[in-house]
Amino acid sequence: MILTLALLFALQAQAPIQDEPLTVPAITYPAEAKNARIQGSVQLQINVDATGHVTQVQALTGPIALRQAAIGAYSNATYRPILVGGKPAPAIITTSVNFSLKELPPDTDQLVDVQFKPLQANCEQLAQSPPPAKSPEALEACRKALDMASHFSPGFELEAHATAFNDVVLILIADGKKSTQLPEADLLAGQAIDLVSPFARDASGAAHRPAVAVAYITRCEVRSLAGNLHGAAQDCAQAEETLTTLLHDYPENERAGNYRVQLRETLQLHAIIADRDHHPLEARHLRSRADTI
Repeated sequence: MILTLALLFALQAQAPIQDEPLTVPAITYPAEAKNARIQGSVQLQINVDATGHVTQVQALTGPIALRQAAIGAYSNATYRPILVGGKPAPAIITTSVNFSLKELPPDTDQLVDVQFKPLQANCEQLAQSPPPAKSPEALEACRKALDMASHFSPGFELEAHATAFNDVVLILIADGKKSTQLPEADLLAGQAIDLVSPFARDASGAAHRPAVAVAYITRCEVRSLAGNLHGAAQDCAQAEETLTTLLHDYPENERAGNYRVQLRETLQLHAIIADRDHHPLEARHLRSRADTI
């Protein structure tokens, strides 16, 4: 696949300007198009704001089966701010994206990762800010990170992908039971489980277990808020089992301290759920376990 950038014009300006994105967009060749032997060039029109962030991408020409892949890749591109008369200005970029079956891009996951990491860092920074900064700006930032993570191939950076789901869900449920966004949070939490479930019993060791734990902890919290106490207890138990296995098999791992904190907090949450579900003895046992972690 070869990316060819055409002329870039600033709105209300004709002078040549910098037309290369700060990072190479990660473009995934659609599997259906590849199997159908579809290739060709997609012409894009990209609108960027004065800060260099993309605001809109449209496909002008090119095979229908390839357009969305090109649009999706450039939707998260970032350009250097364009100066017109010494001041940042919006711009329109025309870009030609060539899909060639003979020149498939190597290491697509690495290209995605380069773009995902700054998006995730921005999400986490905003999510840690106190209200009102936490939302909706943080939610938008975390959605962008999650969208980029969806381009990873199955199993690649699985924990980061599961964490991206978790970041969005935590913002959605920040208002607790009164949140009108609980249904969406529940849907995303279920998608996180779908993401990690093929690896939940992975015999290869610890590689994917942290992601499994994160996904089940996330859904446990959502189900607890939604009043699905039985489902929440099951998810907490799955997370506890996964974290306990990690600590047993890899006690000297550099992240063992983090796993202990996660396990302690999950046991405490499970105890609260047991109390709400009228199981005081189980709740007492769970808190006792948490105290020994």
